Amino acid sequence: MKVSVKNKDLILSKLTQNGGRITTNEITSLGIHRQFIKQMADSGELIKVGRGIYQKPEFVEDELYDIQTEYKSGIYSYETSLYLFNLIERVPFEWTMTFRGKYHSEKLKDRGIRLKLSTPELFEVGKVCSNTPGNHSVWAYCPERTLCEILKPRSLTDIQVITYAYKEYIKRKDKNIPLLMEMAQKFNVEKKVRSYIEVLV
Repeated sequence: MKVSVKNKDLILSKLTQNGGRITTNEITSLGIHRQFIKQMADSGELIKVGRGIYQKPEFVEDELYDIQTEYKSGIYSYETSLYLFNLIERVPFEWTMTFRGKYHSEKLKDRGIRLKLSTPELFEVGKVCSNTPGNHSVWAYCPERTLCEILKPRSLTDIQVITYAYKEYIKRKDKNIPLLMEMAQKFNVEKKVRSYIEVLV
């Protein structure tokens, strides 16, 4: 089966939109047989990087983007979100993703990814698009939600990480204290957040 010029143009256009990556599901949604992408991989125009995931050979590896591509329903949270928004001193030892409800995946645990769960009514709160260090878009919780969640006892976040995150956030020109306080109410940590803000502002 030969890759037609029209199909190749459609695939290349989708690759450009996606930042250099495409899935077999996206191929079939374009009305193209998935065999076409195999042909492009066989010819070296694309490389297979995961189950049903292909990318341009010049595409830079980006672990956070790889994980998001595979687990589209997950949102980066806790220390991983702090990392994406430059509110932590070091790269986290493990990535953290939050999923809705009772999501369970042994595969994620096997990959060393910390899995957190959120109630359906809070799952979308503070969900924003963020760029990875590789300059690819992923879903993460905004700094304001993250600063509240790391104060919850079950987050087990180190006090030094929390203190650094708040200090860096307060320095930022784009800080949004009203939103932070709104999130604090939603996550029942208003008193703790106020104590940090009063000391640092």
